[in-house]
Amino acid sequence: MCSIMAIHGKFKKDNITDMLEVLKHRGPDGFGIYTDDKIYYNTSEFIVEDDFVLAHNLLSIVGECELQPIRCGNLILVANAELYNYKDLIDKFNINDLTTRSDCEVILKIIEAHYEDNLYDAVINSVRYFDGDYAFTIYDGKDYITLRDMCGVKPIYYGRNDDFFAFASEQKALKKVGIREIQNLNPRCMIMNDKIIKFRDDYIHKPEYNDYQKAVDDITKALIESVEKRVEDLERVALLFSGGVDSTIILKILLNLGKKVDLYTIGVENSQDLKSAQQIADEFNLPLHTWIIDEKIIEDEFISTINTIESQNLMKIGVGMTIKLTSHLAHLDHHRVILSGQGADELFAGYNRYKRKYETPELLYDELTYDLNNIYDTNLERDDKATMSNSVELRVPYLDKQLINTAIKMPYDYLLKSSDDNIRKHILRSVALNMGVPEEIALRPKKAAQYATGIDKVIRKKLLKKDEIQKLLK
Repeated sequence: MCSIMAIHGKFKKDNITDMLEVLKHRGPDGFGIYTDDKIYYNTSEFIVEDDFVLAHNLLSIVGECELQPIRCGNLILVANAELYNYKDLIDKFNINDLTTRSDCEVILKIIEAHYEDNLYDAVINSVRYFDGDYAFTIYDGKDYITLRDMCGVKPIYYGRNDDFFAFASEQKALKKVGIREIQNLNPRCMIMNDKIIKFRDDYIHKPEYNDYQKAVDDITKALIESVEKRVEDLERVALLFSGGVDSTIILKILLNLGKKVDLYTIGVENSQDLKSAQQIADEFNLPLHTWIIDEKIIEDEFISTINTIESQNLMKIGVGMTIKLTSHLAHLDHHRVILSGQGADELFAGYNRYKRKYETPELLYDELTYDLNNIYDTNLERDDKATMSNSVELRVPYLDKQLINTAIKMPYDYLLKSSDDNIRKHILRSVALNMGVPEEIALRPKKAAQYATGIDKVIRKKLLKKDEIQKLLK
């Protein structure tokens, strides 16, 4: 994962360098700038005379420090992307002239293959081939287009001031250059020449399955393939591990793939997550990397977490701190990628509030649909910032496009059993049992991260009583 950014209008050179510096934590391995039809790498000695500039910070995972922007003819690309099917696309389109070892160059080559002096058509005809998590900008000297993957795993924010329009991978870069009204780009939209254009349809939860075992088998297959493609390039895999069914399924798949797995869990002493994670680590005879935190650590991290996730929402702070501290442990062990179970609750009705809609299935489908289409704005942007504050990329197997397209076809009674259902996600628990996860683990209820780690309790019962914290939240 990296950062991308651009400015269009009357800007200063310092605006570019300021944005790059603010987002350096997302890409500490190098940077590049495109302006005036020239590309500059790892230097501040560049000249700005045009009204449009692209820039990029690199976190190298696939390839060896392949700096961006990348050029192909008159097309210029900056991308924050993990394209999981890039090898298949190289074969499908017979690409034999790659100049880098970056999967991002494949994005550029596919668009070039469709380009006939119309950037919009080329992008629309290319995006359908991309299987991965991505945010990229492509420029042909006349027009530019910026877009992101269908779920919004990779972030894009945009806004304008009196002098220019800009977008970037985090809000703080836009705030640094004086933009205050900032929007999160809807993943079904693109930015084209400073305008927002809808080009994709939203997800719709529409039940189609009538064979429970077939549904279990299809979800199992999609999950295995999703995890496999996300760890193909990794020898060791870091996993945000709560001990719940979502992360345990990922763990089981990783072990079946023969991967070396590092489990990471944080929480206050005797918290549910620490206990559950340790039980499962013992069950599979795996080491568990833990951080037992206390009130002082939570207070010390409180302001830092707000600045990282760019939100004062208490629920987001609790979850964001959990992910921030856990990914810090992975960073200390030199991981650059970490997997999580994000998305499972939205796909398989994991939240307690879904029970209230059990008696009116259409309303349940509507809520599931809304939550999936808005997961980019509620959860993914928070999680991305939390892990990337430690220069660690988040990968989310449950938000694979094939798995989503399977999950949204589940009937409501595959997910919930009653309006008093305290377990929920029943078909996912069947998947876990199908994979050999012990029944005690597969069927165990699980609290949300902010509660199961104990962080939310400390914040609400201890920190909120302090004047300095109250002033901060006003």
